[in-house]
Amino acid sequence: MIQEYISRQDMIVITAIDIINDSGLSGLTFKNLAYKANMTEDLLYKYYGDVNDVLVDVVKYYFEFDERLLKTINSKDMTYIEKINMYVEQFAQYYDGYPAISVIMLQYEELLHNSATREIVTTGTTRRRVFVADMFQGAIDNGELNTDLTAEDLCEVLTGHMIILTLNRRFMPYTKSYSICLKEFTEKLFSVLT
Repeated sequence: MIQEYISRQDMIVITAIDIINDSGLSGLTFKNLAYKANMTEDLLYKYYGDVNDVLVDVVKYYFEFDERLLKTINSKDMTYIEKINMYVEQFAQYYDGYPAISVIMLQYEELLHNSATREIVTTGTTRRRVFVADMFQGAIDNGELNTDLTAEDLCEVLTGHMIILTLNRRFMPYTKSYSICLKEFTEKLFSVLT
């Protein structure tokens, strides 16, 4: 039923994410994509010239969430710690609701070696890191955090933990959701820093 409301191009992107999630970037071929999307390769060529064109849309799709979330957070009148918590909570809910999408984060290295996706990944990850570091700097400047660590240090701690948590979920069973695990971590982090 939902497929009736999704454009063919969006369905191709979502199918590509599922293939990457199941088989890695090497599994993303036009043959596999056409088969999984239930279409012919000829029809697939009407939308995309090659796999790199699909990857570009996959990476753009991945970072679209960031743009909407960062705008929303920036528009809120709240403390910097509340903004960081909102950022973490929204990402965690996104990854819990669509676990396959987190595989893109785990493919950054490979996507940086692809000339078609390098700039999008670099821009997206930089925007994300600058935003988080700015939120930590605001919290430090406002006296919300008491630490000798720099905003960049704190950004690396938080984003690093998110990457490790995402990676661990690929090969270790978890009884708690991504949201709960990340919330517990940020609560501990802030209890040490405030």
